[in-house]
Amino acid sequence: MKKMMILAMAAMMMSACGNKTVKGGDNDSTATGETTVVEARDNVRMDTLKTDTMSYEKEEDIYKLSYFVDYPVEGDDSLVHSVRAFINDYLGGAYEGPLDNGRDMLKRNCEIGFGTFLENCGEVDDEDIDELFMRKLVNKRVETNTFVTFRAFTSQYAGGLHGIAYETGFTFSKVNGKCFGFDMMKGLDSPAFKQLIKEGLRKFFSKEDDEKGMSDEDLKDELVAFNGSIDELPLPDSEPYMTEEGVTFIYQPYEISYYAAGRPEFTIPFDVVRPYLTPQAIELFLSK
Repeated sequence: MKKMMILAMAAMMMSACGNKTVKGGDNDSTATGETTVVEARDNVRMDTLKTDTMSYEKEEDIYKLSYFVDYPVEGDDSLVHSVRAFINDYLGGAYEGPLDNGRDMLKRNCEIGFGTFLENCGEVDDEDIDELFMRKLVNKRVETNTFVTFRAFTSQYAGGLHGIAYETGFTFSKVNGKCFGFDMMKGLDSPAFKQLIKEGLRKFFSKEDDEKGMSDEDLKDELVAFNGSIDELPLPDSEPYMTEEGVTFIYQPYEISYYAAGRPEFTIPFDVVRPYLTPQAIELFLSK
């Protein structure tokens, strides 16, 4: 069940990167009904892409939905539009009005999302549960002269033993606003690249003071959600993204390992991953 929820969240994230259509529609900004909190702080970053940190929360009884985003307020038109559309899609895509109004976008998505969250929670019989929640965060993680990477994070507790969290990132070109993920890479099925995936996971699970390194057998023991060959490890469901050091990959809880392992992640340095990048991606990185 948890694996299916993780995959559903992954599909939502990937569609958010690809769907940039904006329509005209409802632009009502008046909060009514249950307790809501709207906040927009003066936290505009003095970079080429300036963002304002905004939040919107909706709460009723033990149910709470919280959205926090770094929303673009100034920059190249194509980049600003692309990131705004991504944020709207990631939060649910319920808002169809002008994307220059970030607070209205947050409010609309939060109100629709709150209803969906209530439906997903269903009836709660456990009297010991103090709060059922969903939180979504989108924040600017890296900005260079040529690209901007945003971190997207969702955590949810809808009852049961523990909650579920999902994290990934998306890289946007500052030249034309294009959102990059797996499409910035090539040769991912090659044995050599699969070895990079294995070494990245080996580094994640290895102890810092382990000078001998982790054996293939020990690594296999960590990857309890994977039954294949240690040399044929699958790519993560979530998209890779650029940092200043290289390209980062993240596996979600239960995707390849046990829940307590968290989100296995690693960054392949640019000099190592360069043969597997498209010319467009290489140009973005070299010009940073």
